[in-house]
Amino acid sequence: MAQGTSHSVTETCDASLVDAGVGPPGVGAIPRLRLLYHVDLARIGGFSHPDLALEAGGWRTVGRKEPLFVRAAPGARWRPLEDPTISREQIQVRWLAADGCFEVAPVATARRALAAIDPGAPGRRIAIEGPTRLPPGTCVAIEERLLLGLEVVPTAHGPDEERLGLVGESAAMWRLRQEIREVAEFRKPALILGETGSGKELVAAAIHRQSPRRGGPFQTLNCAALPEHLVESLLFGHARGAFTGAQSAQEGIFRAADGGALFLDELGEMPLSVQPKLLRTLQDGQVIGLGQSRGVAVDVRLIAATHRDPAREIAAGRLRADLYHRLAAHVVEVPPLRARRFDAPELFVRFLERLGGEHPAIAWLFEPERWRPTAPLELFVELVAGAWPGNVRELENVAERAARLNLGGRPFVAPSMASSRPGEEASPTGGPEAAPAAATPEAAPEGDAGAPIGEEVRATARRLGIVARTLAKIVDAEALAAVVAAGPAGEGEAALTGRLEGFVGERLHAHLEAEGFAQARVAERLGVSAWTLIRMMDRFDLRRPTELSSEEIERALADAGGDLEAAARSLEISPHGLKKRLAALGRGR
Repeated sequence: MAQGTSHSVTETCDASLVDAGVGPPGVGAIPRLRLLYHVDLARIGGFSHPDLALEAGGWRTVGRKEPLFVRAAPGARWRPLEDPTISREQIQVRWLAADGCFEVAPVATARRALAAIDPGAPGRRIAIEGPTRLPPGTCVAIEERLLLGLEVVPTAHGPDEERLGLVGESAAMWRLRQEIREVAEFRKPALILGETGSGKELVAAAIHRQSPRRGGPFQTLNCAALPEHLVESLLFGHARGAFTGAQSAQEGIFRAADGGALFLDELGEMPLSVQPKLLRTLQDGQVIGLGQSRGVAVDVRLIAATHRDPAREIAAGRLRADLYHRLAAHVVEVPPLRARRFDAPELFVRFLERLGGEHPAIAWLFEPERWRPTAPLELFVELVAGAWPGNVRELENVAERAARLNLGGRPFVAPSMASSRPGEEASPTGGPEAAPAAATPEAAPEGDAGAPIGEEVRATARRLGIVARTLAKIVDAEALAAVVAAGPAGEGEAALTGRLEGFVGERLHAHLEAEGFAQARVAERLGVSAWTLIRMMDRFDLRRPTELSSEEIERALADAGGDLEAAARSLEISPHGLKKRLAALGRGR
């Protein structure tokens, strides 16, 4: 058993260093280890066997032969770590339920050094030289050979249990699966909420597959990908000659989904002019196409999704409240990737495995020679630590780049993470995409590009899921530090995040106001690309001209007595932006 005085890397172990989707430990919580890096990439994502017995408070040895790990797959085999370079008794771990934390200690005879890594500060490693208390969400690195995630889950799920086509072993994902199963049993519409790229369409498809309608069609329509004048025709169909170019009758996607489900993605982009007709179809169960006088009965379950806040959209006049209440009989929220960090390495590997089926030249990544690593451990530390504003879709793009850069075989070439953020400059020649991976714990966090950025800015950027370099251009570091320090004693993580969200949003709004809401001038003032500014405005719910509805503009112009500049000021956009929006709506002035 490990001996010595225990110490902690934090003041208390009650709160997790990161939100790894484990939630606060509770009665019956199950502590376990997750394989976040292994020399054999196909093992990544595996979780320890529930008989690890950490819940008993006793020490459990972790080494080459024990415990057993498995990655979810039907018939998967529980296996030890097996890496011959790891000692038979490498570390000891126990769960201290009363304190809500793990305790990790090295075994005296082990050959390899241990380090604790907080994914909130991945460039900093803390050597584990004696019994050390670590909160759930921390990672433990065994040199460059192994990365173990310490997590707590409410229930143990075996490898054969149905995962509904969704990858991830975090508590957040299992809660989502349970919601999907429950919602699938009902007939009324469902509304899926989640950030861009979080997998809302996969959730919609899973609801359909689990429902009694699974034998019927599953149709999808992306409301954001179509011109306004086509949405109504595609939804409800049209008669021949109903409009210019309608050379033949079309039944529409509602009728094509009869007996099954229709998924409307990006509901927030649906034109206001179409929303009343959609509401009538939901109420009456009948579809009336353009140019048609008689309705056709349909039996369709509607599933909609949006990345926008429905309350804000209703208040802004872009979403009808009655339509929302008709759609929101069941609301399912998809967690962002940053709320389930420990799932990121497995998702990355799954994407690489799929790409390997299309590009055999990257098969070498999954064929380590004599236990020699192919991809480096530090890459997977970055995956766990990433803010991932683009969620799973952004992670998939990183995997695509990794595959492309490694078609030629060894040595491994690390993909750029920063270029997966829209509006950020790509890596220069000779940067991360041009040389084999050689990341070290001292490497600067992504997005800094060598600029001196204070730790308060870095920490806030990680917390809010934005790039540190961009945040440093929006806020003053001293003012940000003052905001952090001004919090009341005992303030929770959610409250601090809310205050920082408000402060950064106010600062960005002030920059816009100072330039008369002219986006080009604001981007130049801040030294960022136009697309980065747009992304930041969306991130902090600051209005852009393209989001204004005709009704909002009409009201503003009426209140301003027809004065375009006064209307623009009340709408908090530039006069030029208002003119462009009016032109796009067919109301040029």
